[in-house]
Amino acid sequence: MSAVTLESRMDLLSECVNIGLGRAAEALNRMCATHVVLSAPEIRVLSRPSLTEATMGRCPTVCEGVFLPFVGAMRGMTALAFAHGDATNLVTGLTEALGMPEVSEQMREDTLREVGNVVLVGVLGAMGSMLGLHVDYQPLSTAKNLGPLLAMADALCSVTLYVRANFTLARYMATGDILVVLAQEGFDALTAALDAKILENIG
Repeated sequence: MSAVTLESRMDLLSECVNIGLGRAAEALNRMCATHVVLSAPEIRVLSRPSLTEATMGRCPTVCEGVFLPFVGAMRGMTALAFAHGDATNLVTGLTEALGMPEVSEQMREDTLREVGNVVLVGVLGAMGSMLGLHVDYQPLSTAKNLGPLLAMADALCSVTLYVRANFTLARYMATGDILVVLAQEGFDALTAALDAKILENIG
């Protein structure tokens, strides 16, 4: 009987995600000279219908999203999405730490892009390095809805990793959703890598 359980897979996946968030928080700390804490109180695996249901509650039709496609051992797209108020809190906290109490719309978008890049690469990079799953990143994009991610989910026979991410900095707190849409073969590769790592640790 296999020693690998769904619980042990999710525990290891959570460890990978939290290591990635820790690295991302350190990078944001250095960039903005402020103390940023990132945590992931919720991690789930979602089917395509569940993805739509989950995002409707947290990130309605209008939101602010950063999208990062990737190819390699895992293929798909990851996104960091914020409801408008959470995006405002995050940008305000980071730019105030840089001594900029007022920012232009372009600066706001650039800040969110940079945060998205740091967080998404941090999480995928930690998963890749811990599990031996190398990916290559494609150009980053932004949108005011989750259309790019949902289109990718429709185009692939896909499975989605959903991570609720809490950003805490100074007197501001923001919650973002990290969504990783994986082609089925990429999810299978991820599952196999998790199982191999668990069995290695047991041995």
